[in-house]
Amino acid sequence: MLAKRAFEPEFLKRLDGLILGIKRARTARIGPRTLGRVQGIGIELENFKDYVEGDDLRFLDWNAVGRLDELFIKTFRAEREIEITILIDTSASMALPAKDDKFGLALALGAALAYVGMSENDAVRLVAFGIRNGKTALTQTPFHRRREAYLGLLPFVLGLKCAGATSLNGAVEQLLLGRRQPGMVVLISDFLVAAGEYETALTKLLSAHNEVKVLHVMGERESTGALAPGFYRMRDCETGQIREIVLGPQAAAACRTKVEHIVRRLREFCTARSITYAGAFGAANLERIITDEFPRLGVVR
Repeated sequence: MLAKRAFEPEFLKRLDGLILGIKRARTARIGPRTLGRVQGIGIELENFKDYVEGDDLRFLDWNAVGRLDELFIKTFRAEREIEITILIDTSASMALPAKDDKFGLALALGAALAYVGMSENDAVRLVAFGIRNGKTALTQTPFHRRREAYLGLLPFVLGLKCAGATSLNGAVEQLLLGRRQPGMVVLISDFLVAAGEYETALTKLLSAHNEVKVLHVMGERESTGALAPGFYRMRDCETGQIREIVLGPQAAAACRTKVEHIVRRLREFCTARSITYAGAFGAANLERIITDEFPRLGVVR
């Protein structure tokens, strides 16, 4: 499975130096410049202010005391830890077409983004969602903050299986019940659901003040409609419905048109709401997607 590739040393070396494109929330302090500043926390020196009673003397500028006989306090730019949740669709459609290893691509991308986030010492977790016994179920790892813990994700990733229908909205509702602080949510799915389903789910994530990124994963044949002509009896892997079709040049073209419509509508919805959208089509393109497409689309930098 392609997912194992995300844990190979050579692959991880390619990820070193990448940083998740995060809009970090910053704290505030009292004063004329309140946006994104806090006294005495952080490592990046930002400014100085007059000493007032009660200020922490650890941040006194002793050089200014010696040169000017004045008391000034150093202030610093502060960054809060970001919680990153990588939400992976494990519905039955993610396993098809089987030869395309679409699910392996989704897992490899999710794991790679977790590695990048952990390299920045942010709190990162993987969350898989699907329908189990008729109900939406989430399976998740604890939050990990250091890259040294990355290999601990391997059993979780390789243990995931695809089954059942897609429930984006139900998964997001369950996720938000955790009542954690806003952070980044990366949603990885083939989005083969009604547009209203993902629109509602993404809107709920935004309403909870999360930064949202969408990775749209599809298989090579699925995204191009490259199926051999002939008679097919197709069963919907999620509903069980069976349809008989004859696939020829016109049907293949219709499939490609449908895929283009799905991609365009999802991308336009995301763009209109400042959600980062990235298409990830074809397992063979894994490394190119990460090293070329992700930086271009702002997923990493």
